[in-house]
Amino acid sequence: MPTNMPRIAIIMRSYNDIDVIRGTFDALKRQTCQDFEVWNHDSSSSDGTLKVLLENNNPGRVLVNDPASYNPAKVLNKAVSLCRSEIIVFLNSDATPTSDSWLEDLIAPLADAGVGAVYGRQTARFGSRTLFIKDNERAFGDGRVASTWKHFFSMANSAARRSVLEAYPFATSVQYSEDIEWSRRLKKAGYAITYVAAAKACHSHNYSLTESWKRHFGEGKAEAAIFPATELNRSVWRYLVLPLGMEILRDMYYSLRCLSLDGLVHSLPLRFVQKVGRWRGLRAGLQALQTTTVVRGQE
Repeated sequence: MPTNMPRIAIIMRSYNDIDVIRGTFDALKRQTCQDFEVWNHDSSSSDGTLKVLLENNNPGRVLVNDPASYNPAKVLNKAVSLCRSEIIVFLNSDATPTSDSWLEDLIAPLADAGVGAVYGRQTARFGSRTLFIKDNERAFGDGRVASTWKHFFSMANSAARRSVLEAYPFATSVQYSEDIEWSRRLKKAGYAITYVAAAKACHSHNYSLTESWKRHFGEGKAEAAIFPATELNRSVWRYLVLPLGMEILRDMYYSLRCLSLDGLVHSLPLRFVQKVGRWRGLRAGLQALQTTTVVRGQE
């Protein structure tokens, strides 16, 4: 690596994030560690985001891709190939660091060669709906809940060494959950995946029911490809009915404790859309895999 190359490259993906992207750049400018360069990958934003990118970065490190043919793994692999820094950080443009030591805190565990990747905490933005606040805290928080799940990782606020990323590129075969597929492969290869609760970034979305369906359908379809039947109970009871009931009960408890009418009213439609969407996505993914297997068998 050239001696004048920054030790850290921050890969920032964006799409129509004009409301928050200036705050993200401002947070980067305040970091106690400034040994980094930013690489922007924008999906043809039309709201002024691209203008902000060009104002805050070298135009040579601002790239635009076509959202119509967007594949997250292809974009990420290309982004990694352009970087020559020792450490690569992934930070969505709408994930705004909340402390001046965010970068130092996030990359600290990578000093251990046994750590393959790290990811930081995500907190809900002001104005988030009750259940999205609850979901963020449950998925992240102090990390205790997520540590009991089969596997969890989030690329929106994360980092890895370039050598690991080159040895284990992202899989272009999945359109959703590419970070889950990638980090799961690292874990299977013997690397540790470390959660850094101190490295906080403000990142959340008030998804509509339509957006929630699309996202969970995509994630369910990806799970069919990522997790074999031996690792994922695909029965309608364990994959759909039981998770749906348990999530609604957790919502009720949380909403009553917070005295949130929004949470109480939002729970049933949101969870129905999420869980049924995920189930339908799983079935579509399994059907696609079966069709692919049959076609290959006929070749």
